[in-house]
Amino acid sequence: MDQEGRGFARRVAQVSAHESHGDKNVRWVENVSRGLRRVGFADEIASAEGCSRMIDHKGWFTDDDQQGDVYRGVVYQLPSRGEPLYVYGYDDPDNEDCALLCFETETKKLEAARRADRFAEVRAEEQREYQNAWRAGRRVEEIAEEIAKYRKDALAIGAEMRAAKQTVRVAPTICATLRAKIYGLYNEIREARKERDDLIDDFGERPGFAE
Repeated sequence: MDQEGRGFARRVAQVSAHESHGDKNVRWVENVSRGLRRVGFADEIASAEGCSRMIDHKGWFTDDDQQGDVYRGVVYQLPSRGEPLYVYGYDDPDNEDCALLCFETETKKLEAARRADRFAEVRAEEQREYQNAWRAGRRVEEIAEEIAKYRKDALAIGAEMRAAKQTVRVAPTICATLRAKIYGLYNEIREARKERDDLIDDFGERPGFAE
């Protein structure tokens, strides 16, 4: 890498180190085109090299329903007058000319494309897991509200039944109906608690759950 390339990489590291995602070589880069030459998407590079079967898709969905964003591997070339050096990652689908890139350089374009596709796949999977954990956390919050309502309704029915027994003649059919309603509410509470516990077991330790 020549002086220009080293200078750009150094600026990226200084400005974007807080976006390392646990890897010192991964950086969030804004205005990518000001310092890097865009080579192309990973699948486009593989197709041009006659290896379309290696990457036979156009990115990875960030949600299980496949209705959201797509992380599509992309390759950029560092400024250099000597041997080409490539970095890889994915373009931000929501922000123009921004990308999450890994600065572990590659000298072979096809290998950079392969690594870009894998990089995008891993990050998309992380995003799917985050969203699933976030939804689970919100569902647990809803369940807490549902349990509180079921309990409140059951206690209210019980209180009215006790008060009615003191003022009116016993009505067995009505009492049986109300008792069945109370049992039904407590059954709803048991099922809600089980759903809550299952969600906590499956997602409670994952990022996004408690947000």
